[in-house]
Amino acid sequence: MATIGVGDASLYYRETGTGGPLLLIHGSGGHADLFDRVVPALAEQHRVIVYDRRGHSRSGAKRAPIQGHLKRQADDAAELLRSLGAAPATVIGWSSGGVIALCLALEHPELVTRLIVCEPPLHASKHVPASSIWPFLKTQLLAAIGRKREAMATVFRMLLAEPDGSNGYDKLDDALREGILVNAEILLHEFKTGTGEELTPERIAKLRCPISAILGEATAPVFAAATQRLLEMLPQMRVERIPGANHLCVMTHPADFTRAALQT
Repeated sequence: MATIGVGDASLYYRETGTGGPLLLIHGSGGHADLFDRVVPALAEQHRVIVYDRRGHSRSGAKRAPIQGHLKRQADDAAELLRSLGAAPATVIGWSSGGVIALCLALEHPELVTRLIVCEPPLHASKHVPASSIWPFLKTQLLAAIGRKREAMATVFRMLLAEPDGSNGYDKLDDALREGILVNAEILLHEFKTGTGEELTPERIAKLRCPISAILGEATAPVFAAATQRLLEMLPQMRVERIPGANHLCVMTHPADFTRAALQT
């Protein structure tokens, strides 16, 4: 298992392919393996690097404090790219990994040649829909009484509800679901850190690298609304929509996701 020291943490990573560097950043509660279905196709054109973020899965228990959490995660990605001699790179961030990718491009613009964000929940904490208030309260209650895995499952069921009444979380196989649930503690910690509120519209408007977004057409309203907010801040951003996909499009629609990423 390859690891690399980054600040006070040891990050698990792996890379495959040749060509221009491409870094994939996963979301809260995730891990590098969630990208397994898109890495082979991306690696046909790129040197693809995936890693477990600080505090997630194989990258140990070191987690960033709530204050400055987003910048620490972005700095981790920057140090990883520099240590591997993989800068500048194309960066793809999925879910909260997309917010980290935005921060990376703003804090370390010399390291990012192109940015692709997939459904980043940017500023979602300030725009919670009425339908999500009870699930958020239930999550906090479950976490407070120590039922952290149930709290995490509540979060994912809220975010992966589908228009037909089914739920993407329930469609995950047992091994994949368990691989996410082991990160319950860090996901609940990251919930307290916000959704990139320190990345103000004024700061984001200063982004200079090319940027595009990938959006599942059947995704939860919270992600669609966040993508729209980002588009209003960056009118030049191109949005690639994946028909029938929800927030798990990286896993459920890998060919469409790869095609959208490579053509942007």
